[in-house]
Amino acid sequence: IDLDMKRIGDYLMDKVILVSGAGGSIGSELCRQVVSFNPKNLVLLDKTENNLFHVEMEFRHRFPKTSILPVLGDVHNRGFLERLFAAVKPQVVFHAAAFKHVPIVELNPWEGVFNNIIGTKNMVEASHQSGVERFVMISTDKAVRPVSVMGATKRVAEMITSCYAAHQSNSMKGVKFVSVRFGNV
Repeated sequence: IDLDMKRIGDYLMDKVILVSGAGGSIGSELCRQVVSFNPKNLVLLDKTENNLFHVEMEFRHRFPKTSILPVLGDVHNRGFLERLFAAVKPQVVFHAAAFKHVPIVELNPWEGVFNNIIGTKNMVEASHQSGVERFVMISTDKAVRPVSVMGATKRVAEMITSCYAAHQSNSMKGVKFVSVRFGNV
């Protein structure tokens, strides 16, 4: 894929960027990529203390000039998200917090539903209410004609994001809600 780095930089440079699931494999890599565009502040949101600690230490060591804010919290907690968004005022949100391992989600389907669907709904609503400029939900190729609980939950998460994208385009507020599918997730 050819990426238009100038356009990406235009919406990341000197902005407050929030990444949910920042301690995970996808979220932490997104953070590493975002740093190259010189954000004003990078908010690292994760519910796993150990993962958050490790990504924070990496960023403080590798990117000492980048302003980062590690936040321990859960996308299931809507009140927490409302307070967080009011406090940090993110302009761009990358929502990577999700359960992604098919065998684990198959054994724990309700946790997959709760995390991937309800968590996404909460993040989208908090983003909508706070007026972020851009919301990017990280999805998976397994959401295409899903055959697993994980794939189905991510497909529903895409649909939630799409509903807000349609609503926003109708209301002309300029907020962009999009889903991006990563392969082999």
